[in-house]
Amino acid sequence: MAIWWQGLLFALVVVAGASVVVALLQKFAPPTARGHNNELGTTLFELLTVLYAIVLAFVLITAWENKNEAGHVTFKEANELVDVYWSAAAFEPAQRDEVRAAVRAYTNEVIEEEWPAMREQDPVSSEGLLLLDAIRAPIAAVQADEDAVQARLDTTRDGILAVSEYRTDRLFQAQRGLGPVMWTVLVPGALLVFAVMLTLGTPTRKYQFVLVGLISGMVALMLFAAYQLEFPFSRGGATGPTAYQTAVERFDAIDELYTRL
Repeated sequence: MAIWWQGLLFALVVVAGASVVVALLQKFAPPTARGHNNELGTTLFELLTVLYAIVLAFVLITAWENKNEAGHVTFKEANELVDVYWSAAAFEPAQRDEVRAAVRAYTNEVIEEEWPAMREQDPVSSEGLLLLDAIRAPIAAVQADEDAVQARLDTTRDGILAVSEYRTDRLFQAQRGLGPVMWTVLVPGALLVFAVMLTLGTPTRKYQFVLVGLISGMVALMLFAAYQLEFPFSRGGATGPTAYQTAVERFDAIDELYTRL
């Protein structure tokens, strides 16, 4: 099911549940008889909704920025892998092939093993670190006598270091959720706003259904969005391994170009 259908369905379920509560409440206390609560209730309702809206907006903006940052990290890491793959052309054939094989193995490890683990928010194995060491090992043995080769060697080493740093950022962001404390604020806060809203008097019974339904639906949609964006590599807003799949295609293109040359 498309994510927007999931969000709409969740909002409709929340609105339906809120409408049932309103219908039950109206049997005991009609909204037209609760007008005396409006002076204090409206002030309290406005205060709560403003505070809650500020917190919820902050959460959504932060989650969205984290998702975008995670996507940028994947492309930066993939670009560094391509640069290392290309720079290996300056080495001796045996060392070049060893570096490129290790780069390919690392990229495949990210796509096939690390990505499913990040999607499920499971711990990632240390195989990726071992493959990074496998990339470093041939380079450590290179003796550069020419300035051009030394420059390419330094570039390759810097690239591997950058890959390691971006990998650390990626794995950190994969586990970077809102946390129980924030959800403790968001969910009870929504229930508190809903409870205060029920105390307000309205001119008609139908108007109370409209008021409660609209606000409940909007809050439900925003909570659904926060949930989906909480982890950048999981749930409906998950970032995919597109950058690394593109890197593999570029590896093939580099190999083809190198062969022709």
